[in-house]
Amino acid sequence: MSRVFRMKNNEFWWENPFDSAAHLGYVRFTCAEPVADAWEVKFPRYWVEYGGWCASRSMRLSVDNVAEHSVAEQIRDHILASGNERRTFDGLWAEVHDMGRAPNEAFDEGAEFWATIGPRFGQRGTIVIRNRDGAAVKWDDEPYFVGGTTYPLWRMSATKPEEQHIPYSMGWHKL
Repeated sequence: MSRVFRMKNNEFWWENPFDSAAHLGYVRFTCAEPVADAWEVKFPRYWVEYGGWCASRSMRLSVDNVAEHSVAEQIRDHILASGNERRTFDGLWAEVHDMGRAPNEAFDEGAEFWATIGPRFGQRGTIVIRNRDGAAVKWDDEPYFVGGTTYPLWRMSATKPEEQHIPYSMGWHKL
């Protein structure tokens, strides 16, 4: 897995030290008209998967964190045209994948939320570090943040969930 770094608004550097076109270990790509907004730059939605047969084994590699679709296509075309990958792989292939926009834009660093499922149901927390699909969280009952608890975004709610009351008829039967 290698990464793509956004150096300027229209300039991207792919970390690939073995590429013959690399300068100081990076291959440079440009995008004439960037269309990604700030959220898609923070959580890039595209990745390029490529592979083939090498030493009698099927290999799959990827280039992650590409914010612009046109840059992902340039990387794919570069991989398919590159002599280095052509010598390494038999049956070389490359595809651009779109993971979609990162979910829950309201839950960014510093946002407060309520837990909706699990042992922390009904407890309030604060997002300290936001990832694409989860967050490192500081719960209100914890004295301080020490690395945090990883909590998935789909379990968060901006409003306090209603208490769950079990009717007596559904309770445990007395023996």
